Amino acid sequence: MSRVAWLLLAISIGVIGPVRLGNTKDPNHVPLAKDGYHDPSNRSLDALQKPAQALNAFPHDRLGEVNWVQTLDKKLIDPRADILGKKSMKVLEQDIIMTNTKSMPYVRFPHGTHTRWLDCTNCHPKPFLPVIKGNAISMDAVLRGQFCGACHGRVAFSPFICERCHSEVHPGSPKKWW
Repeated sequence: MSRVAWLLLAISIGVIGPVRLGNTKDPNHVPLAKDGYHDPSNRSLDALQKPAQALNAFPHDRLGEVNWVQTLDKKLIDPRADILGKKSMKVLEQDIIMTNTKSMPYVRFPHGTHTRWLDCTNCHPKPFLPVIKGNAISMDAVLRGQFCGACHGRVAFSPFICERCHSEVHPGSPKKWW
């Protein structure tokens, strides 16, 4: 059994769960004082806004994580190109369709969605070479934190919401299930 198949099986039977950053509805959500990052002895810790309080009003996906694209679309946040807010974001409206997906629907990568948040240098030349078919992206690599997995499953939506990427049905792929 491949690593990807094993991971999907383990998740489906509840042996392991996907990373749920920003999931304020998760009963296993850890308070800041116990998250292993913040110093619980720091008296200023209570001055920080709690993630549940900060993120609760944002739209959530089916796993309970913040849906950042909807949050942007609803203008609930306005990312800055620089710390002072003087530069403007350079949005690239170019979708890339990745067809090496076997029987899964093709992957649509929306540059526009990503460049509303990030400068090109966040992704190019690492982890992505800016060359057509220049990256050997696989689900195995994504689940190991490479390519898309550098963000997805950590600070961006879980790679286990398949339809967010595998959105382009083609002959031989399953019909839309979402």
